[in-house]
Amino acid sequence: MTEETFVCERCGRDGPRRQVKEVMYEEGKDRVKKNVCPECLDEIMNRSERVKGIAGQEKRAAVHIVGSGDGLRESFGTRD
Repeated sequence: MTEETFVCERCGRDGPRRQVKEVMYEEGKDRVKKNVCPECLDEIMNRSERVKGIAGQEKRAAVHIVGSGDGLRESFGTRD
């Protein structure tokens, strides 16, 4: 049996689906959800002003980035 995988929406790396992390943030009046790898989650959280734990859509837990300013836009920027 092969394990399901996902692609990190920040860095583009493939990883096992069981390791996907959900990150949510506000863009205008909309809540945006990104699936990221554990390494990108660490970077995003370290660059953010405030991180809040919330219930995830797919997972039991997710993080909500609050008031991150330029750090979040930089973290979710386009891949080179």
